[in-house]
Amino acid sequence: MFSNLSKINRKKLINLILISLSIVIMFYILFSSNDIFQIYEILKNIQIGYILIAILSIFVFWLFESYMIYVLITKFTNKKKNLNTFWLALKTTMFGQYYSNITPFASGGQPVQLYLMKDESIPISSGTAVLVTKFLLYQVGVTIYSLLLAIYRIKQLISYSSGVSIFVLTGLTLNILMISTIILVAFKPKIIVKFTEFILKFLYKYHIVKDIELIRLKINNFISEYEISIGKLKEDIKLTLILFFITFLQLTAFFSITYFIYKSLNLSGSNLLEVICLQSFLYMAVSFIPTPGTVGASEFGFMLLLGHVFPSNLIGTALILWRGISYYFSLIFSGTFYLAITLSKNKTLIN
Repeated sequence: MFSNLSKINRKKLINLILISLSIVIMFYILFSSNDIFQIYEILKNIQIGYILIAILSIFVFWLFESYMIYVLITKFTNKKKNLNTFWLALKTTMFGQYYSNITPFASGGQPVQLYLMKDESIPISSGTAVLVTKFLLYQVGVTIYSLLLAIYRIKQLISYSSGVSIFVLTGLTLNILMISTIILVAFKPKIIVKFTEFILKFLYKYHIVKDIELIRLKINNFISEYEISIGKLKEDIKLTLILFFITFLQLTAFFSITYFIYKSLNLSGSNLLEVICLQSFLYMAVSFIPTPGTVGASEFGFMLLLGHVFPSNLIGTALILWRGISYYFSLIFSGTFYLAITLSKNKTLIN
């Protein structure tokens, strides 16, 4: 028990260090690209209205997320469409946001969401179906969204330096592999089973994996969960298309944050679509980085990609504003929400 607690505390400490590192990186970039007097002048002339719209975009993103979870809860469970169910969906969204922000690969969000739904009398199997389906919709949606923009802006991508192009194309390739796997699970699950079996035997042969049966069981359960969720999506094509459309709106709201920051700095010359394209490329490129909030990679990628839009004397300030709103504001707000709900629940239990 104590060893498990020490592991948990160690993970929390590592995550805290990485988040702190992100802050250090941002301020290093800020102060290395601008002097104190320039920063003061920039902030003095900033358009606050656009900053407020950027913050509002985060709330729009969360509302779309909540609505999709709300629809899926009513589809996979016996919960009715009412305010109580939407409140559950909103809590599920915010709890997931907080834990995704503080864990590598955003891996901590779904277990907490599953526990919350279980606490609200939703069976684990149904809760898993909701979360897996939501993940599928988002993952497929963001890949198609970014791939279409990449095709639309192929000339722009080619014109970048080799470092930037490789950075973006690596992210696109990884996400295409992910969506290809999902398609195989949907239509040819036996291929996935045979492939994973081959990999497992190879790893077992060279003593990289010890308990092959346990891993095989986990993989089979994983494939089974995805088959069930994909089957539900295939049953109701109309609803699936509607949810994909909402996913595109959700992504547009999130990627637009950078554009509103651009406008807040009194800049012109680049339009909304151009900025959204670059932001979606950045998201794809860093989505597989195994650090909380993709620390380090996001800052590096922003300088590489958005440096084509923001002037060199403003890129540091733009980075601070972008990470401040899209990550740190999200972290603080969702964390406060989680704390308030948890304390309220504990107080109710005591009384």
